[in-house]
Amino acid sequence: MIPSSSVEGTIGSKIMAPVYSQDQHLTWKKMYEKQQELIQSHLCKEYMEGIQYLQFPLDRVPLLARSSEALKKCTDWQIIRVEGLVSPVNFFALLANKLFPCTDFIRHMDEIDYTPAPDTFHDQIGHLPMITNKRFAEFFNLFGIAGSRAKTEEEVMWFNRIYWFTVEFGLINETTHWEEKRDPALTRIYGAGIASSCGEILYSLSDKVTKHSFDIERITNTEFDIHHMQDQLFEIESFDELETEFRNWAFKKGFI
Repeated sequence: MIPSSSVEGTIGSKIMAPVYSQDQHLTWKKMYEKQQELIQSHLCKEYMEGIQYLQFPLDRVPLLARSSEALKKCTDWQIIRVEGLVSPVNFFALLANKLFPCTDFIRHMDEIDYTPAPDTFHDQIGHLPMITNKRFAEFFNLFGIAGSRAKTEEEVMWFNRIYWFTVEFGLINETTHWEEKRDPALTRIYGAGIASSCGEILYSLSDKVTKHSFDIERITNTEFDIHHMQDQLFEIESFDELETEFRNWAFKKGFI
């Protein structure tokens, strides 16, 4: 969900890391090991290329400064450290300036499978691999630019829902628009909310979840609940479709 309080923090190589306890490093290790077992056949190739590039450590919480430097070399994005959720106005502005807000706290051990509040595992493991992809990074930057021009609560909610069903809970399947010839075996994950949740990875690809072909107007009218597994998701055909359809929608609505 689009974050919701004020933002302040240091950027890139200037970010100072907290002192993590051994239990916190162990929480990271257990989550990362479990996630790595699941992603090989369930995450899209763009995500897999990104996580290979970032080379997160297995045995300890990665430093935001290090992750930011790697991201900057790849797509010219940087990380800004934040205490928690940020307001839509600030969030859009950050994305428009190629800054992604990350927290440095990590969830408790009993929340390994799912937590509704974003932590550094969600921010780094979930989001950063996709931001290394130039096509996705272009869409994300455009999303911030367009979102910065939202003026009403209804318009902010449109962006909130687009963000939720793409950046957080997006799926990709090149056959999604083929109607009865759609091949469900080709569905892969790119959304950070799924990628960073071991429980959500398997659930999102199961028959318990209804998959809709990408339709941005339908998305802006679809409600969601952050407190349980998602029962309906949207599939893009490609990241070209994601960027093109969002650009066309934003232009039609007067946001770009």
